[in-house]
Amino acid sequence: MTDEVEVLVELLSDVLGTPKQHYESKGQISFDCPVCAEEKGLDNGDGKGNLEINYIRHVYKCWACGETYGTHGPLGKLFDGYATKAQKKVYNLIKPEEFKQEDKKKVKLRLPEGFTTFKDSNPRFIPHIEAYKYLQSRGITDDIIDRYKIGYTATGDYAYRIVVPSYNTENTLNYFVARAWVPKKMKYKNPPVPKDEIIFNEGSVDWKKDVYLCEGVFDSFFLPNPIVMLGKKMSKLLFENLYLKAEGNIIICTDGDAFKDGVKLYHELNGGKLYNKIKLIKLPADKDVCDLRGQIDEYYYEIK
Repeated sequence: MTDEVEVLVELLSDVLGTPKQHYESKGQISFDCPVCAEEKGLDNGDGKGNLEINYIRHVYKCWACGETYGTHGPLGKLFDGYATKAQKKVYNLIKPEEFKQEDKKKVKLRLPEGFTTFKDSNPRFIPHIEAYKYLQSRGITDDIIDRYKIGYTATGDYAYRIVVPSYNTENTLNYFVARAWVPKKMKYKNPPVPKDEIIFNEGSVDWKKDVYLCEGVFDSFFLPNPIVMLGKKMSKLLFENLYLKAEGNIIICTDGDAFKDGVKLYHELNGGKLYNKIKLIKLPADKDVCDLRGQIDEYYYEIK
């Protein structure tokens, strides 16, 4: 290995922990995926080594969550999400010039091929009927469908999925969640955009009122002024925005089986200017937010 490659391998180990496999002849090395670990609520990795990196081509991909959470792309994107400022600085010093140029390229996010809102779709079209029935089965009304601009697609890479778009404060699409209504290996397939670089539907958040933190989009439909974390953990961007902008209470509302994660969030947020403004909901272990429509406030939990 050249000196630059040796430095890069050491740097990757500093950021991601102990490598699981390393094939020097191919320039490939694997680690536990930090996104998978976050989704499972694990602090020290899941032991599966699904995050594979080719340090010759400066690309990475998680074979478990790459398509679902966009955990793939140029290596610079991985460093942006998980490295410290010092580590990023080292990487930028050793990164070849051609990859610096690639990292600058931004892909404009678009809704999936074939996307249509229910209002603009033929109600006799079979996928329309199936998708609408699925939403009804989860208690999602026409009012919710219109308010959140929910649609679906029956073609392309996201075929037979409900699509919930997210818009920033400038009403520009910044993310979407696509949930299958037919049996698929992956229930969710999200866009190749780092979820920790956006706040889902930020344009709809009223920072002057109480906000409800929840894990998933389908939970958010049944909460007033919701903020979707897109998982069990809070991104640095969301933490900063909550700390700087939230004027009301912040009510943590994780699923019933993720109460311990909710407690962690409580302690993470309950300090400084947010002290005593953090509230916690404890749902029954077998219930999600959407199972208790309109009854959430009955489950406030006091940390002692």
